[in-house]
Amino acid sequence: MATEKAKSIVPIGPQLYRLFYNAVSLILFFILLFLGALIPSYLVFAPSGISNYSGLMLAATGLFVIKRAFRNYNFKSFMGLKKNLSDDLKKDGLQSSIRHPLYTGTLLIVIGYFLFNPQFTSLTILLALTVYLPLGIFWEEKKLIKIYGEEYLKYRQEVPALFPKFKLNK
Repeated sequence: MATEKAKSIVPIGPQLYRLFYNAVSLILFFILLFLGALIPSYLVFAPSGISNYSGLMLAATGLFVIKRAFRNYNFKSFMGLKKNLSDDLKKDGLQSSIRHPLYTGTLLIVIGYFLFNPQFTSLTILLALTVYLPLGIFWEEKKLIKIYGEEYLKYRQEVPALFPKFKLNK
C-alpha cells in the first residue's frame, strides 16, 4: 500500500490516502494480534531471568527510539490528519545516526517481545518483520529518492539504515 502504484489505484489525494493507509494498517495490526492470540503456540526455548530482562530492555529501548524519532515528525501530519507543512529531508536528531528509526524501534520491540515470550507465534512475527523490513525500506527509499534526489542519495551513503555506526577512538 505504500508504493506509488497502490496510491494511484485509490484516487483520494495524498493526505486522505495517508489517513486511509494508517487506518488499514492499524486494523490489520489488531487482526494480527487477535489471530496470534487464538493460535496455540509452543515455546521455542525455556524463558529465563536473563531472556526476560534482555527482552524487556530491548523492547524499552525500541520504545525510546520510536519516541525520539517522533521528535522529528509532526504526529498529525504523520497520521494524515494534517497537511505536512515542511518538505525538508529530516537529517537531524536520531535521523543523523540512522535513516529508519521507526523500523529500528519496531524491530527492537519485536525482538524484545520474542526474548520475553519465546513462543512460536512471537518467532513468526519476528520472521515476518525481518522479511518485510528490506522490502519496506526499498519502497520507502525509492519514494524518498524521487522526492529528494541527490540529497537523499548522499544521506543514504553517509547514514546507515537501521543501526548506528559505532566509532572506536584510537
